Amino acid sequence: MSNLTRSCTVVAGLLLFSASHAATIDLTGLGYVAYGDGQSYSLPIANYQFDFNTNNGPYTISSTPGQIKDLVVLSTGTSGSPVVTNFDGMDNAYATPSGVSGDTFFYSSTSTYQGTEGSVANNLDTTWDSSLSALQTFTAGEELVFFFNNNQTSSGTDASTQTLAAWARLWITDDTNTVVAGSTFEFTNNDSPYDLVSEGGGGIFLGDPTLYTATGSGPGDPDNTDPGDTDWVLSGGQLCVASNAIVTTPIPVSCGITQAELDLLPGGLLLSDVAAAINHNLGADHVAYAVVFPELNDLLALLYGSIADLSDYTLHVDVRYGCEGDAGTGWMDCLDTGADFGNGLNSGFEQLFIGTAITGACPPEDPLCNPTVPEPATLALMGLGLAGIGIGYRRRRVKARPENKIE
Repeated sequence: MSNLTRSCTVVAGLLLFSASHAATIDLTGLGYVAYGDGQSYSLPIANYQFDFNTNNGPYTISSTPGQIKDLVVLSTGTSGSPVVTNFDGMDNAYATPSGVSGDTFFYSSTSTYQGTEGSVANNLDTTWDSSLSALQTFTAGEELVFFFNNNQTSSGTDASTQTLAAWARLWITDDTNTVVAGSTFEFTNNDSPYDLVSEGGGGIFLGDPTLYTATGSGPGDPDNTDPGDTDWVLSGGQLCVASNAIVTTPIPVSCGITQAELDLLPGGLLLSDVAAAINHNLGADHVAYAVVFPELNDLLALLYGSIADLSDYTLHVDVRYGCEGDAGTGWMDCLDTGADFGNGLNSGFEQLFIGTAITGACPPEDPLCNPTVPEPATLALMGLGLAGIGIGYRRRRVKARPENKIE
């Protein structure tokens, strides 16, 4: 059965993808961290923002292999085997390792490639690829969103077991197999320390992704320039948030933040406004992060309206998570990540899949954004998550002392 005409069933009461097609998730007004060209939304924090249990609210999205097997999945695995055949005009899901035996890292390669449904122009066996015609039919006018779940070993609050490294690059080629100008986008730590954003890591809370220009041009590797810095984003683990009646968009902070450091933030925040630790290592059955590339969505909309034969154009996605740390060389080396945070896969299969989103502008009268709580029945279970990510506030505002790191 062609995936382009397929409809998905509702799982756990959530609307998926039907003939009428509704957006998977409404991200309007939620807090996010900009990593390069990507905006990373924490779904547990989104639930917290509306006084729900962080893993049991309107932004809770299930992602077990059985529930996503009929969706557009970029990578997944069950006992080392892929579980997803995608739409015509798309690659099937790449097979991910468990991290328990064998590789402790994943990247799309000839050894993890699982074939293509139909044909894709300029198809590579080292990236997940989709024709723009198939992608347009799937998204049906909505914005593309990637969902990711962090499935590491949970051991108290030990960040060395709960966190992993993530990176991605996306680009589009035309009918001559040339990279479309301005079509390369990256999810990157941007040569910053491998750490929480609130403690010097890359990324900017509520940052503007249009200010970043991808260094790559088509396929490439995460580069690194200075000792201790890396393009790999810290994914997963625990952090806290601060909010009150004025600061309604929770600001991610270190769980060890002091009152003096809170005084540097807006809204008169007190230590009593800091929430208990919020876990992002949710396992294979719940999505931790939603990632949107606004410039990619704008470009796709432009191409959809101007290209006669979209089947000649291809979206390529090079996504990687887990790396070898200081023992490796080249792109597989996370550089000096230190002992506080883990970077390799160590438990089960991380799921990476695609859905659609609404990301409307914030109300002008509310600079911190205060969205309306969505009805749970309107949230679907499709989505990709690339990148479980560490979230925090803008580095130049507060830089927590080393003794305040989340362990």
